[in-house]
Amino acid sequence: MKETKEETKMIKQLYSIIQLDEAIKTMEAGADNIGLVPMQMGGVPAHRVPLYRVDQIHEECRLRGVKMVLIMLTNDPDEMIDLAKRLQPEILHVAGDGYTADEEFAKRLKEVAPDTELMQAVLVDGKGAIERAKKVDPFVDYILLDSGLAPDTGIGASGQTHDWNIDAEIVKSVNAKVIEAGGLGPDNVADAIKKIRPYGVDSLTKTSIKYDHGNMEKDIPKVKAFCEAADKAAAELGL
Repeated sequence: MKETKEETKMIKQLYSIIQLDEAIKTMEAGADNIGLVPMQMGGVPAHRVPLYRVDQIHEECRLRGVKMVLIMLTNDPDEMIDLAKRLQPEILHVAGDGYTADEEFAKRLKEVAPDTELMQAVLVDGKGAIERAKKVDPFVDYILLDSGLAPDTGIGASGQTHDWNIDAEIVKSVNAKVIEAGGLGPDNVADAIKKIRPYGVDSLTKTSIKYDHGNMEKDIPKVKAFCEAADKAAAELGL
């Protein structure tokens, strides 16, 4: 088993994977982290991935040194802990519209999945996001800054950007690794990196093809362009 890509300067995180071949192509296009929604009581039904396929995708991640991120859109912490115990992801991303991880949750996660890191989504809808980020900072490994809030998609998946000045302030104010999300694509990821200087960048909407009934798949040329633009910007800044 290969180690994860610690040598990577700017982490590129791609959401939301559904199929095995899609996962492989996304990794080959440059993704360091791939995120998916395992079967749970939350999220868009068409985006949920059966657990057997999550296992298959995870094995391909291990072979390539890529981190698998489980996206939690359920608001039930017990269900999240059960999924973490069963699937043992590299990262558990709490993003529901009605639950925020706390210190007790972080402790429970470590008990059942000691190698799993915790990522908490923070909605950036104003300067109040700075205090929300500081509140979770002591017990999370990552803070993901995102736009939009809805029952089915939780924090994020809006395809909209937000005030990057707030994000830049959060990066300076917390110890956790900050992943920048919210309307990022090949066209603007370099600008976001230059403005915010995050640990990593995340893309869903602008690197996906969306079909009727909520179905979608990654647009691989756009994934590749996103990853290349992120790497180029990070290299120019020496990040």
